Amino acid sequence: MEPEIEARHLTEFYAERKTELLAFLSGQLAVLRSQGQAYLGIASVCISVTGFAGHNMVNAGPWSAGAMILGIFLILVAIVITLRALASVRWVSQHLGSASEVLAQRAIERRNVLASRLATAAALIGAGLAFYLAAVVLAAFSNARWTPP
Repeated sequence: MEPEIEARHLTEFYAERKTELLAFLSGQLAVLRSQGQAYLGIASVCISVTGFAGHNMVNAGPWSAGAMILGIFLILVAIVITLRALASVRWVSQHLGSASEVLAQRAIERRNVLASRLATAAALIGAGLAFYLAAVVLAAFSNARWTPP
């Protein structure tokens, strides 16, 4: 749905309850910020595991090492996208002087941009984890000696 149409529907629904409209819009943005923080948590676990087990994948050979490097690289790109999305803080209250429909439209547009960036980050994390898993599988099937971390 287009932001203009969605904003019109929301302002009609909330009519003279601007406070509730603000809370609703702020809540949607908060959900996306929580989602971004979850992505950062997943990515940090992957990087932590690499710190103590990455040498096994590197020692297993070039295919395993290459898959691990590609996976970590994709996860790093996802982290940068997520951090940039979360760092672009704009408050719903910045548009309080605007008409309710304008305020809603701007918040919806911001929500859509943030959701799009986080969807890209999620896809990169998924791809990165797939390559990382491939590195683990390749290392497990190689003749390399695994050492405890």
